[in-house]
Amino acid sequence: MKITILVFSSLLGTCVFAAKIGDSYDQVLVEKGKPSGQITAGNSRVLTYADVSIRLRDNVVVEIKPIETPVGGARRPGVSAAGFEWITDYPRALTRARAERRNVFLFFTGSDWCGWCKRLEEEILTTSEFKNYAKEKLILVKLDFPRQIEQSEALQNQNRTLAGQYGIKGYPTVIVLDPAGRAVKQLGYQEGGPGPFVSALRAVEPRVK
Repeated sequence: MKITILVFSSLLGTCVFAAKIGDSYDQVLVEKGKPSGQITAGNSRVLTYADVSIRLRDNVVVEIKPIETPVGGARRPGVSAAGFEWITDYPRALTRARAERRNVFLFFTGSDWCGWCKRLEEEILTTSEFKNYAKEKLILVKLDFPRQIEQSEALQNQNRTLAGQYGIKGYPTVIVLDPAGRAVKQLGYQEGGPGPFVSALRAVEPRVK
């Protein structure tokens, strides 16, 4: 049995969110549009929107969680309640990096076919140690080159251009930029879990003036 969750605007009386357990990934995109953040680990995927997070397994919705706005103030658009997000907009990332004096974490991946990319996500990028570090220190940008996931032409062009700009030869590749947009570190999959990976990121943190 499918469960439908509806959230209505009390002022307008119109439905602003509709999603069902059992919906496909494509159906969610039709209903909600492009998510502000997306995390993929193995056969699981979490889509983050301003009002809700949606978990899918094998591209089927299995969990829907409303995101509550903290009392006393609005949350920054596109940021999850935990303060951890992936974005796909490179210019937006550079703007935020300059404003917040953070490094930019460019993650070049083939999310739906690259085995080493999936291992990097599962063993490092989805761990609490990495997330806790990233939400305080990094602007996370996922630059995906999937084979089955549909992308807009603009996003494909952006990702191809950046792959050429940074000389990407294989996946996964991580390029770390300083707040001024200069490349300061290159990483890939490595064994040992999040500890050594986060240590490498700490070594190139911006100096606080």
